[in-house]
Amino acid sequence: MGTSNKRQTLALATVALICLSSAAGAQSAPDLKGKSFVFAGFGGDLQKNQDAAWLQPFAAATGVTVQQTDSPDLATLKTQQEAQNVGVDVVEIESSTVDANCGTVFAKADIDRSQLDRAYDTNKCGVPVVKFSYVLAYNAKKYTSPPTSVADFFDTAKFPGPRAVNSQSNSGLLETALLADGIDKAKIYPIDLERAIAKIKSAKDSLVTVATFALIQDGLANGEYDMALLPNGRALNASKTNPDIKAVFQGAVTLYDNLAIPSGAKNVEAATAFLQYTAMHKTQVALAERFPYGMGTTGAPPKLDDQAKAFFPDNFSDQLLLQDAKWWSDNDAIVKDRLTTLFSQ
Repeated sequence: MGTSNKRQTLALATVALICLSSAAGAQSAPDLKGKSFVFAGFGGDLQKNQDAAWLQPFAAATGVTVQQTDSPDLATLKTQQEAQNVGVDVVEIESSTVDANCGTVFAKADIDRSQLDRAYDTNKCGVPVVKFSYVLAYNAKKYTSPPTSVADFFDTAKFPGPRAVNSQSNSGLLETALLADGIDKAKIYPIDLERAIAKIKSAKDSLVTVATFALIQDGLANGEYDMALLPNGRALNASKTNPDIKAVFQGAVTLYDNLAIPSGAKNVEAATAFLQYTAMHKTQVALAERFPYGMGTTGAPPKLDDQAKAFFPDNFSDQLLLQDAKWWSDNDAIVKDRLTTLFSQ
């Protein structure tokens, strides 16, 4: 197929997918029968809910076949591209990674972006999705006066007890440390790494580093930890097991993922149509109502029960600390080395 024909096909897919935003729009969806694409997500509860809210409805409306796998890291994608054998078509990955590699590792997507929130639509390759916050989650039975800010994570005198943090570098810990050390939320970036490390070191005896957020969620719910920094969705899940688990959003580091098409993907037409589908507000609401992470679109809020509302980041927009993705893309490796050294001592 020639370049002009490819562009025409993608343009028609874009127009048709807009019709999916209405309840009666399924018949107007692009005909993708006989076509397929591979979706690579982060697994767990998130991907299960993405399957129900996004992938199954999209497949039903278009006739496309969707295969699913785990999200590869940047190095794996580059290796596949060098071998000219890219194994995924739509990948969920950190927005900072797409920002830094749009037009190279990731292909620019010719889609309608009018429903995307401009604050999060920072490149022409990805669709912003799954906005989440590293909240301070805590067991309300442990404290007479509850914490009011994520900075209280470092107040071991007022809030004693074991507190869990993920051992990965980008888990909200650095920013929280600086907030606790008195830096204003608006002045967190660029991060003063030495100051952050010093603050973390001061509370090290109370910190428990844990390999996965799933383990932190379970430990918080069963009383192993009194508080933790973890994504709001994980905190909500812990509260479903233990209703005493509450969350604080004041100063919570907030970031979001992108859905993007790797350069060299084999099923660009279907992948582009799916990106258009997820760029619609109604599509993102469908996921938020099942699994209350925030959205990368603008429009009416999702319908949530009271428990979910207490863990939904979009309800606390004025309290959030939006992460500087560029700083992290430039410094993540350095931070990882420093924290690995610190926690191994």
